[in-house]
Amino acid sequence: MLLKKFDENKEALMQIGREAIAERRRLGLPISAKDLENEAKDRAEHEEIRVPAAMRQ
Repeated sequence: MLLKKFDENKEALMQIGREAIAERRRLGLPISAKDLENEAKDRAEHEEIRVPAAMRQ
């Protein structure tokens, strides 16, 4: 039960971080190196999961 709640909260916090980075970009504000690094890791994880449309057909 607690681990499930932890995972939900972790994902929610990661989504808030993604939105914050997007907002900073939109406003033209600087983004920290750590945020850029985390964003790259997140993007790499999601790209592994995605299946290109050409392969799904």
